[in-house]
Amino acid sequence: MNVGGAVLLAFLATAACAPAVVAPVAVPASAPAPEWTAAGALFGGTPDALADHFCSGSVLDTPTGDEVLTAGHCVATGDGTPARTGMQFVPGYAGGHAPLGVWTVTAAAVDPEWLAHGDPSVDVAVLIVHRADGVPIESLTGGFHLVVDPGSVNAVSAIGYPDGSDQPLVRSGTTSRFSPTQLELDAHGLYDGTSGGPWVRNGNEVIGVTGGYEQGGLTPEVSYAAYLDTRTTALVTTAGQASPGA
Repeated sequence: MNVGGAVLLAFLATAACAPAVVAPVAVPASAPAPEWTAAGALFGGTPDALADHFCSGSVLDTPTGDEVLTAGHCVATGDGTPARTGMQFVPGYAGGHAPLGVWTVTAAAVDPEWLAHGDPSVDVAVLIVHRADGVPIESLTGGFHLVVDPGSVNAVSAIGYPDGSDQPLVRSGTTSRFSPTQLELDAHGLYDGTSGGPWVRNGNEVIGVTGGYEQGGLTPEVSYAAYLDTRTTALVTTAGQASPGA
């Protein structure tokens, strides 16, 4: 929504509507990190007792070093309900291990058109994450460079955590333009739970996240991502303003 030429953004920093803890499990802190350490999974529960993971995300390269990109539908239902925080982000999660630690989501920046109407063209969210010792997540994981207006054809690796899996799934392919606001990727295997996971170009550029049309697709053979534009960079700016490192 444009107001006076500026994008009106919703910013929420409360822990309301945090996911319920189901079958909490302790996560060991020692295990080798996988190749994509800046990609990770979103969990319910607490840092010491994680519940099931339900979405994926990736650390962005930002001045504050504490911003995570995911899908809007991972944190807000798109029916006017406020976005939720209080979930846990585990970068490099693999084999039941959190090799770099666990960060709590303390704030979420979501476009108002997603919040109010579930507009698939803005199915993107930027999270602020914090750990008790104050270590910025990017200092340990590195961060992906956000690319907006990436064009229609991109060779990418799509990364995500399918529900019930303790390993990241990586699927490679070439994007095409499904519509003016959506990219399409024909790469089998992006099951439920991979929503919010990054589509990575050139090894260090994120050009989209699994989501958008049909919240990422109704079958694992074809996936979608909202076409990133200046509304996405506005979310990054808004989230960063609430960062403790700002």
